[in-house]
Amino acid sequence: MIRELSACLLLLLMASPLFAGEIDLFGGFDNIQASGKEETSTPENELSSHFSGYSKLGTSVNVARHAPDAQETDWRDLSRLRAELQLEADYRLLQWKLFASGKGSYDFSYSLNGRDRYTSQVLDSYEWEAELREAYVQGALSENLDVKLGRQIVVWGRSDNFRVTDILNPLDYREPGLTDIEDLRLPVTMSKMDYYQGVWQLSLIAVHEHRASKLPPFGSDFYPSPVPPPPEETPANSLKNTGLALEARAVFPGWDISFYEANLYTDQITIVPSFPPVQELRRINMAGAAMNAARGNFLYILEVAHLTGLRFMADYPRDYARTDLLAGLEYRGFTDTTISLDLVNRHLYHFRQELSDSPESPQRDERQTALRINRELFHDQLSLTALLILMGELAQDGTVQRFTAAYDLADNWSLTAGVIFYQSGHGAMAAVGDNDRGFLELRYDF
Repeated sequence: MIRELSACLLLLLMASPLFAGEIDLFGGFDNIQASGKEETSTPENELSSHFSGYSKLGTSVNVARHAPDAQETDWRDLSRLRAELQLEADYRLLQWKLFASGKGSYDFSYSLNGRDRYTSQVLDSYEWEAELREAYVQGALSENLDVKLGRQIVVWGRSDNFRVTDILNPLDYREPGLTDIEDLRLPVTMSKMDYYQGVWQLSLIAVHEHRASKLPPFGSDFYPSPVPPPPEETPANSLKNTGLALEARAVFPGWDISFYEANLYTDQITIVPSFPPVQELRRINMAGAAMNAARGNFLYILEVAHLTGLRFMADYPRDYARTDLLAGLEYRGFTDTTISLDLVNRHLYHFRQELSDSPESPQRDERQTALRINRELFHDQLSLTALLILMGELAQDGTVQRFTAAYDLADNWSLTAGVIFYQSGHGAMAAVGDNDRGFLELRYDF
């Protein structure tokens, strides 16, 4: 009853707009915008406040799955009917900013289809959710020194399709391929200090909260195994377990470069071969760099990360090292059209054959390719996107193909429709081939 009442309240909020930008990421490719200090002062140094957010109703329909075997969940037809609301509050006084956001959602598809069809893990993960998102205080300690404390998202790297150096925030993988990385990052509690000197920005980050990425739960149509996973052991959020990260970034006309160093708990789960087995987060080291360079209509992207301290269940006592390399190219020479291509190779050193059977699915060389084409029409009122992701050199590890159309219906109202196709492969993509689906989302921003 509480869930249904909360869902009704959520729908009422969606139906009643509470509050009435475009961001030019590149301003063309002639110059890459410099990263200066974020302006947090208010006019005439007065207290100001601003409330914003969005409400959204989204649905998905499975278009590929066949009738299930006995005692299997029937994922045909309606697989999502989710109402979602996110609220944001922004307060500013002098050089200080206080920001907080929260999100809640309720998925009606489980009640409509019959809740007894689903595992308790699926219902706990998908049906009802309420969480604190970003919540931080930010301000200037001096002309060249800023501080930001609280739950936040810090983006490392340059690619919009793959994560190489972007390791500070976990991701929500529960519906793979449905949305882009920028909408999947989960905030964690950090302390961040930024020092500015000329073209350089030096950021020192302490990561206090340790979260695993959200994975498809047992019983989900994206869960690859017939048995539930072992229980998770999450490190305590203590001073001893605090992760440390450092970024040095410089912005020059037409290009920029960043250098990274980090020692922290990764968001990826490792299964410990204990009795009974458990899932743990491993503390790893990462050293890396990322660069953008704009030349005419082309934007070139390079990222590299070297990780040490990796472990896998099949050879758990041994630490492994891996180097991830990404090369990307983006072209904007056609009117209102962007074409991008990202290539990634993740090389695991001293690979042993027994790792092939490890549940984390490590590979000696894991190759990934992403091709994205975006076209803006009717003065940017309609946006068409085609995305193809290949896992493996010849797509033997699976593929994701997504086609979307986003249309601005009116002020603050938008409608997004699309289809997504999956091809099964190795590891996490082993059981996704029957999950092709169409989706539709109506959103109001205020």
